[in-house]
Amino acid sequence: MGTVRYRVGRRRRFRINGKRFYPFLALVTIFIVLLILNRIQEKDFYTEYKIVEFDSQHLEMYFDAGDAHGVPWYYLLAVDRAEEIPKEEISPGRAEQIALHLRGISSPRELSEKLKDYNNESKFIKKIEKEIKSLEYIIGVYQDKVFPINGYKYDYENDYGDGRSYGGQRSHEGIDIMCDMGTPLLAVCDGVVEKKGWLELGGWRIGIRGNDGIYYYYAHLSRYEDGLDIGHKVKKGQIIGYAGDTGYGEESTTGKFAPHLHFGMYERDDWTGSGEKAINPYPFLRAWERSGIK
Repeated sequence: MGTVRYRVGRRRRFRINGKRFYPFLALVTIFIVLLILNRIQEKDFYTEYKIVEFDSQHLEMYFDAGDAHGVPWYYLLAVDRAEEIPKEEISPGRAEQIALHLRGISSPRELSEKLKDYNNESKFIKKIEKEIKSLEYIIGVYQDKVFPINGYKYDYENDYGDGRSYGGQRSHEGIDIMCDMGTPLLAVCDGVVEKKGWLELGGWRIGIRGNDGIYYYYAHLSRYEDGLDIGHKVKKGQIIGYAGDTGYGEESTTGKFAPHLHFGMYERDDWTGSGEKAINPYPFLRAWERSGIK
């Protein structure tokens, strides 16, 4: 039987021409990046704004102007953001002028028609629509709320950030709503009781995690509503406790100041994934006060 021989050929070796390949690779990479960015624009990706990112006085101005002219406030803010208006140029006069164009608007689909005498370029309209989507979280905090006191006398001003000395130098992280001892206090929205009990600075306090994600803090209570405990659900407008003058000392300390409700709002810090930041409740309280219980 004869011997079968196989001829094994040499493997071919390929060499990359760097002068041609690397520029080609760069072009492909740029093309892929541009394609991804285009897809992102098509899908209308957006960043969700947090309340802490905005000046509380500006929010108050937008709320007031929107209410005065019957225009959802977020359209006014969205137009300013779309035009990249510097903070120092944001003003009630400008907001009112924009509101005049937007009177009667009921849907973002009407933006082009409403703003035809202002700026109805498609790119500008799309920017406004994107800004409105970025404001959805804040819109959710603003709407469907009630003022924490109803049917009783009260008074308050914007004392957020004022200095406090008891317990060390610090700033006021809420709004003091002055009222009579025992005034019923209401849950501003649906939520769950997250904290309850004594704090040296807050006295008898209760904390409610709203369905909007905000932690609502009620301090200096004289007593709680019966049957309310940690983990219990509360409804908007439900009585949760009664105003008092507790705090600034060991448990059950009273009489260190006039009866009032210290009302605070805290939003979660998404950057760290933990902890919360105080926000100024004043613009929201004014807006909820105007709207009344619904």
